[in-house]
Amino acid sequence: MNTSKRTMGRFTAVLLTVLVIAAAFCLPVSAAETTYTLPDVGMTLTLPEGVQILTPTTPADDPVWGTAKVLDTTEKITQMNEDGILAEIYAFDGACTIAVSAKSSDYSQAIFNLNYVDEDAKADFMERMQPTSMDGRTTGSAEWYDNETIPFFRIDIQSEAIEEGQTVHERLYGTIFDGTLVALDLYNGAEEIPEEYDALMRQIVDTAAFPEFQPEPSAEVTPEMVWMLVVLGLLIALIVGFFVYRSVVNRRDKREKHAMADRLAAYRQSKLGHEDEGDGALRFVNETEHSDNAIKVFANFQAYRRRLFAPLFTILIGLVALYVVAQSGSSDNWWILLLLAACIVYSVYKIATASTSVTKAMIRSYSKMRSRKAAYYFYEGDFRITGLQASNLHPYFQITRMYETKEYFYMYFGEENTYFIAKDGFEQGDAESFREFMREKIGKRLK
Repeated sequence: MNTSKRTMGRFTAVLLTVLVIAAAFCLPVSAAETTYTLPDVGMTLTLPEGVQILTPTTPADDPVWGTAKVLDTTEKITQMNEDGILAEIYAFDGACTIAVSAKSSDYSQAIFNLNYVDEDAKADFMERMQPTSMDGRTTGSAEWYDNETIPFFRIDIQSEAIEEGQTVHERLYGTIFDGTLVALDLYNGAEEIPEEYDALMRQIVDTAAFPEFQPEPSAEVTPEMVWMLVVLGLLIALIVGFFVYRSVVNRRDKREKHAMADRLAAYRQSKLGHEDEGDGALRFVNETEHSDNAIKVFANFQAYRRRLFAPLFTILIGLVALYVVAQSGSSDNWWILLLLAACIVYSVYKIATASTSVTKAMIRSYSKMRSRKAAYYFYEGDFRITGLQASNLHPYFQITRMYETKEYFYMYFGEENTYFIAKDGFEQGDAESFREFMREKIGKRLK
């Protein structure tokens, strides 16, 4: 009887052992917790059991890709690299995908660490994080999410899908650590984000661990910074100086135009009844043909001696600004660099084609006139121009500026009207005595 009991007891123990082992093999096996460290950042996340993670460095033949329902692993890895995705966390049989990213910008460098922000900076930061769009299709909310080691923020985004005509949902948890913005982003398509998905994200965020926080960098003045400030000051001074100069010139021109109008009115009044009579003795007579070649010579003078300042100044401003922006070292300023380079190229193009543009415009204008030959009669008190237009007398003070070149005198009535006086076209008098005569009449306006 005792032997039978002992045998029965041994059999029972063996049976229980077999059942326990069998049960252990029959139970589903869950993956243990996984620790993931973001490369080049040092931030560590702990993933709960049953959650899988894939990175661009995960081998293409790893069976986890299949579990995550990724068919073309090569294309997926390429896409992750292009989008700057460090890892993707898969849960709930692949229905929930959380993208992990980390990037640095001027703004994240300025914040540096969310532990260091005061209340004003926090309010400004949260205002910047509010999801909006110019077309009003994107709305949402942003709020602070406290963590034991470093604050996080949570952003909910709702966007109207243009093609589908429905609202898509996205949720992001992020923080700024040592100048780097780290984000966990869940895009859930047209479905609202379930509470269990958000609970998983909070669980992962709550495990965030960091190495020792670096101190916020102080603003040290370096020789490079001093030089940049000098260059930036020069740029500002050039721009302000240009606008001040233009303002002064415009006011002066306006005053001179009013004074000129009054003097011309008085002159016309004094000539009533004597419109065809020059004032005093005839001193010089000149005939000048406004040929295509004469127009080309004048166009070169006008483009490269009279109107070269503005495009050259634009190029100078563009080069200084280009240097300042390039030295800032920010990758976000590429569009400013492109815009400045385009302005410089355009200014160079305008300089290169200025003479041709002036020539074409003037040839079109002169082709409509009845004659291209101008006859000038310079009296002691005034002068007459005929040929290009109806014969009219003009006072010498109407000449706003006059230039002498190797072959011509260029006589300006404002900036709109210019007359050519060829040095070899004098029928009475000569170029040398004419120069002295005009210097007496208009003084420093003869260049």
